[in-house]
Amino acid sequence: MGELTAPNNKMNCHNRWGTMFNINNLLSNFHLHATIFHRSLLCKTWSTDTSGSGLASFHLVSQGQAFLYCGDIKALELTAGDLVVFPHDAPHIISSSNSEQAAATISRFVAYPMVDEPSDSTGLICGYFDFSEDKNHPLICQLPACMVIRKQEQSGALTGITQSLIEEAKLGSLANDVILSRLSEVFFLSLLRKLSNDEHSNIGLFKALQDPKMSKVLNAISQDLCQSWSVNTLAELGGYSRASFASYFKAYLDMTPIEYITRLRLSQAQKQLRAGDSVYKTALDVGYQSDITFAKAFKRYFGYGPGSSRRANTEA
Repeated sequence: MGELTAPNNKMNCHNRWGTMFNINNLLSNFHLHATIFHRSLLCKTWSTDTSGSGLASFHLVSQGQAFLYCGDIKALELTAGDLVVFPHDAPHIISSSNSEQAAATISRFVAYPMVDEPSDSTGLICGYFDFSEDKNHPLICQLPACMVIRKQEQSGALTGITQSLIEEAKLGSLANDVILSRLSEVFFLSLLRKLSNDEHSNIGLFKALQDPKMSKVLNAISQDLCQSWSVNTLAELGGYSRASFASYFKAYLDMTPIEYITRLRLSQAQKQLRAGDSVYKTALDVGYQSDITFAKAFKRYFGYGPGSSRRANTEA
């Protein structure tokens, strides 16, 4: 089949608009909630590892410098405006020390409110991203364990959002947690949109959205989840042979077309159930002709039945 590549330059202008439409369509129903749990100035020696929550986390350096350790990343220097995201709750250390051994042994640190601005301090804003029903979305699953977004790599909306986060956090006790949370959410969604237009992206779903034929297929699926899609129908829609379509789809998304559709359907189903929809209505809305068949698929995927999602919503 050969190596998968982004569209050539002659097609870039046309494809950029198509990709933007597709990523916006994909993100329109995306569930994301951000929570800021730490914002302060750190002095002297300090280290932190916020993994273990089961949630994605992020750290934004507002001033000074820090060093990042995560997997093969050793003592990567971070400076003001740099941001790190851990989509899969990867173990990590962010520290004042450029020695991994020293960073791992520091257990306490002195923190000041951001309004104090003591000299030789590092400003750190930390938060969690809760993807809720979209935790297993194909896009989230394909994100790398650690994403470093340098200040100089940010542009347009990303630059403004990052600066707004820092300025709001600097208000100290006057800072609004809701504003900080919403700015964090907008940053993450804007980051995904930026990455989707990166011709050198290693994220398969973004590569697929840059492919006019495959993006047509993915857009059709997302717009009509209840359709009785088959591999043959999707291949014909994209202008592929059945074999080449299945091969390209697997290469882009690391799953079969039916697995992809099932994952989207059941994630959407969980959203509707938690919103109070009946099991029967939800089953029909996401393409199942029988609530019994739907219930079996739902339990196989989540480990519990659809009724549990509705009850949990009622009791909340």
